Amino acid sequence: MENRTADAILNDKAFDCMDKGTKEAFKNLYIGMQGKSQQESIPIIMAFLKTMPKNVSFTPEQKRAMLGVLFANSSEAEKNRLMSLIQLMGM
Repeated sequence: MENRTADAILNDKAFDCMDKGTKEAFKNLYIGMQGKSQQESIPIIMAFLKTMPKNVSFTPEQKRAMLGVLFANSSEAEKNRLMSLIQLMGM
């Protein structure tokens, strides 16, 4: 996946039904993870999940879009480790 701006990414149709606050939180997550190692990414992901209201849920399409963006430059091993962490945290 090519590097895109956060605003361009949020134009993906999968993000259309997200409210403005959720979009902004994901944008900040995306920007915060740029150039970070896996170890550096973990607290950023945890902070993102803590900022989400308790009643927020994501559609499978939204999850795929978000994970595709977040893992665009990750190796398979990194993707697998981060996916395990994300699943453990309930996303």
